[in-house]
Amino acid sequence: MKDVLKDYFEKFLNKWMEYNNSLPQIACNEDVNEFIYVGKEDEYGYTSWKPIEKEVGFDFDEVESQYNVQLHDSVKQYFNSYWFLELTGWFSSYNINLHPVIPGIEPDHFISLIKDYIESKEGIFKYIPIGFESNGMLIVLDNNTGEIFIEDFELNEYKQITNSLEKLISQLKFKHEK
Repeated sequence: MKDVLKDYFEKFLNKWMEYNNSLPQIACNEDVNEFIYVGKEDEYGYTSWKPIEKEVGFDFDEVESQYNVQLHDSVKQYFNSYWFLELTGWFSSYNINLHPVIPGIEPDHFISLIKDYIESKEGIFKYIPIGFESNGMLIVLDNNTGEIFIEDFELNEYKQITNSLEKLISQLKFKHEK
């Protein structure tokens, strides 16, 4: 996972530099630990950032013991590889935004998302929400197999889009990229 994320972020940073002649920029958030930011906030409230490889990982024991489950290893690897504020791209016809791993906010935010999602599914822990598609549908990971699905919440339907989180990330494309 760490190598897949490293490759993604290299491409991501290169695309930002190519189109904007800068590092990626995002609206400043006072809850984010500042070490991820590069430079100062501009007059519009934005600042540059770049991904940082993690040295210390999260402990998911709380959510695993509360729901008596073992989170899929790819989820743990994803959240324990890098700090980053955005992971987005096109996969087939889907504009994918995966959950960022934000210093100062994670893992608490992700754990609360999992709890809310499980409650919405009446306590059934089959899928883990890991992002969303630009049309508002969730991107979920099957906690048993690691397969990635688009969830249509209203219809309670799932459409598999790939076999793994690593494969999804490695195949994300950027605008104007073939």
